[in-house]
Amino acid sequence: MKARITLLDRDEIYQIHLATLEILERTGTTVNSSRALKILTDAGAYVDPKTKIVKFPSYMVEEALRNAPKRVVLCGRDPKNDIRLEDGRVYFGLGSTTPNVIDPESWERRPGRKEYIAKAARLADALPSIKFVEQLCLALDYVNRGQDVHEFEAVITNTLKPIVAIAYSSEGVRDFIRIASIVSGGIDNLRKRPLMLVYSEPVSPLQNDEKYTDILIEVVKEGLPVLYGAIAQAGATGPVTLAGTVAQSNAEVLAGLVIAQLARKGTPFVHGVVSSIMDQRTSVMSYGAPEFALINVMCAQLTQYYGLPYFGTGGTTDSKAVDGQAVCEAMMTALPAVLCGTNLIHDIGYLESAMTGSFEMIVIGNEIADMCFRIARGVSVDDDTLATDVIANVGPGGQFLAQKHTIKHLQLGEHWMPSLLDRARFETWSKAGAKDFTARVRTKVEKILREHFPEPLPKDVTSNISSVLEEATKRSI
Repeated sequence: MKARITLLDRDEIYQIHLATLEILERTGTTVNSSRALKILTDAGAYVDPKTKIVKFPSYMVEEALRNAPKRVVLCGRDPKNDIRLEDGRVYFGLGSTTPNVIDPESWERRPGRKEYIAKAARLADALPSIKFVEQLCLALDYVNRGQDVHEFEAVITNTLKPIVAIAYSSEGVRDFIRIASIVSGGIDNLRKRPLMLVYSEPVSPLQNDEKYTDILIEVVKEGLPVLYGAIAQAGATGPVTLAGTVAQSNAEVLAGLVIAQLARKGTPFVHGVVSSIMDQRTSVMSYGAPEFALINVMCAQLTQYYGLPYFGTGGTTDSKAVDGQAVCEAMMTALPAVLCGTNLIHDIGYLESAMTGSFEMIVIGNEIADMCFRIARGVSVDDDTLATDVIANVGPGGQFLAQKHTIKHLQLGEHWMPSLLDRARFETWSKAGAKDFTARVRTKVEKILREHFPEPLPKDVTSNISSVLEEATKRSI
């Protein structure tokens, strides 16, 4: 990636880091997990057993940062889909857990269901610029019946790409590990080629929830990579200033990093921040605000300062429909995320401030990602691209269409070619049916869902997974 943007200079990054250390040592975080409290107490953190507030000595945070790997590899069922999370590598993926979905047949807003998760995974599997998959929506048809396990199964059986997985309990994440181990051929193979990155999160401001902290520990003890992502709302659950919200979010994530490294030194850890602003007129956490993009850039720089992989956001919108606002906000959040080097850019497919999943926005996100990568690639300036010999050969009044130089550089991708955007003249567009952008997007969604089916798992593997699903369903009743 040649084109890059930054917001902070090195001194400002260091100021945020020092503020983070002060927050953790002076204010601390609440830790509601008894397992985590014991780990932290044994390691020498300042633990108040009554309030469960833990204050982290700066040396403990610095040591955790040193121990965390600087590179994390996530694997697909097909090795050609493996992705390497390190500086300069950027990947787009789906969003997750929306309560609603725009049905890809009726195009009406419906409650989330397992079938939509499976279809979204298949759609993402077919799109070349979508590199990792999450469960787009909630499987509300499985509430209290192993919901998270059903959601994970719907993803892993419908994509050959790496997965970012979200469990709702320690039992659920253990089932994730069982299923992924079955697919991999055993836990040792899964450790060597992790098919999933398990997401967990603190609660802003400065709280480590028992459930999600225990999920973190469950994954860590198995030697698998973890993602810890803060979600503060500036002006509500975080300071109204963006720098303050970034410092608090960073403190929340680094508390999780310390727990992870103390539980298992050298655990692959991905730093995540999904913080934005609370819109003061609507009380909505905005996914289309320019401040959302600014926070992402700041956190990407901070995480790169630590040398950790970073999980951020882009391609999102507050719009309730696939319209001009949706595409405007999606591009506005995606491009800075790419240019600042966000390793995992998630939430492709979101509408309505993360309340609704959209198959149309997944396809649009794929096109936006492709455009962003072209911009990030920048331009090359050398004797060949300056083309002075070609210009001399063509001369005044000539044309460049037939030049070998033109054909060569078009084949090398000098000009980006759209798959959804229409550049034809009006007459040509009219004769082709006068389809507007949304109509073209829907046609592509329908075609992929009709034609694309990733390689199925072997029958013995699906049978073993079914046994895990049955146990989870019975346990949750």
